[in-house]
Amino acid sequence: MLYIIDKLESIESVFSESMSSLLSAERYQKVQRLRSSTGRNTSAAAYLLLRFALREAYNLNEAVKFKFATKGKPALENYPHIHFNLSHSKGVVACVVADFEVGVDVQNIRHVSGKTAKRVLTEEEYVTFQKSDNPDEYFCKIWTIKESYVKMTGQGITNELREISAGEIKNIHTFKGENYYCSVCGSVASKSLACEAPEKVRHLGREDLEQFYK
Repeated sequence: MLYIIDKLESIESVFSESMSSLLSAERYQKVQRLRSSTGRNTSAAAYLLLRFALREAYNLNEAVKFKFATKGKPALENYPHIHFNLSHSKGVVACVVADFEVGVDVQNIRHVSGKTAKRVLTEEEYVTFQKSDNPDEYFCKIWTIKESYVKMTGQGITNELREISAGEIKNIHTFKGENYYCSVCGSVASKSLACEAPEKVRHLGREDLEQFYK
């Protein structure tokens, strides 16, 4: 299941008020090390969104701790059977939870230069990018597909994204928001990740979070 907060700036106070009691000690220290208030709120929001997802999907309500694979992919220290992934961009936070390996990436749609596109897109994708009526949207969609895939596999951000064809990635689902794309990739096919269907995306607002964290 995919969980999204895409109006983060309007509900930041919810996270500010909940930080000390609902974050793990480890996460709280990480949040406090961040210099900007936006960075602190985004980091806290990602963790608290995960807590919301775990309680709703798995009836798990505790300040979970992370462990990390060699290349940095996080996992739940005490619940290896539950898989998750987090992503955020300006004003948007996304979380996916599942019974199998998953990856999620969310990115704001913004202008992209041809030089940047060449570093990320295959030759065929770059031709499509050049011909597209909206190249920035096209690039953003392809970027999130590839990023969610490498996050799912655990290889993380790589300089070889241009060697990965987005069209050949299996079990990929993409959702377009107001000014962003979000893609989810699973290690197995699952209807629960089919976020193209509106009912498969859980959008959270202030009322949902205040009810949960009160």
